[in-house]
Amino acid sequence: MKISEKNIIVKMKSATFILITLFSGSISFAQIAKEQNFTTTVSSVITAYSNHDSGAISKFIDNNIGIYQLDKIGVYPHYNHYNTLSFSDTTYPQVLFTLAKNIQLLPLEFASLPAWDCDNEVWSKKGLFVDTTKTDHLLSTICKDRNKNRPDTISEKTIRNFYDLENASRRIVLIDNNSKEFIFYLTYLKGQWFLTIIDHLSSDCSS
Repeated sequence: MKISEKNIIVKMKSATFILITLFSGSISFAQIAKEQNFTTTVSSVITAYSNHDSGAISKFIDNNIGIYQLDKIGVYPHYNHYNTLSFSDTTYPQVLFTLAKNIQLLPLEFASLPAWDCDNEVWSKKGLFVDTTKTDHLLSTICKDRNKNRPDTISEKTIRNFYDLENASRRIVLIDNNSKEFIFYLTYLKGQWFLTIIDHLSSDCSS
């Protein structure tokens, strides 16, 4: 092989290495930015909800998706869908607002989530937690169970859409020092985290 050909190969390898390095760096930077945005959004959503600030909370609700609220009607898990939230609108179920009013913002911990003990009516631990090692599918499971047990008529397409939404989401659980609770989901869409689900079901042991 001629020296010039060797030089060309060396230069090509060097250029490839530089491109790979730059690409890896851009991925790392994007991931860091995503996680920083997540932490900031968690704090902002909790603060807006605690203060019942409708304008602030609306910034974190996607216009196309809206927000889902999970609770029970009788003994059956159930969900409501809203395009937005207004803390001054009395037509919304008040459970949406009362449990988390004036809730304390605590430091975010990446750890296993608190569990609710129905017998003693207490959470297993207090704090603000997210578990990024697990994906929660509570909303889509509610739909499957309703179709089976009610029976209901929630379409397979709707359930698949919920499942996909959950795959892009993280479940956050806040139990403050006064045992107030706020359980919600943030979903990563279009380079931003949105509030998509509020859970009032997990600590409801009524049957």
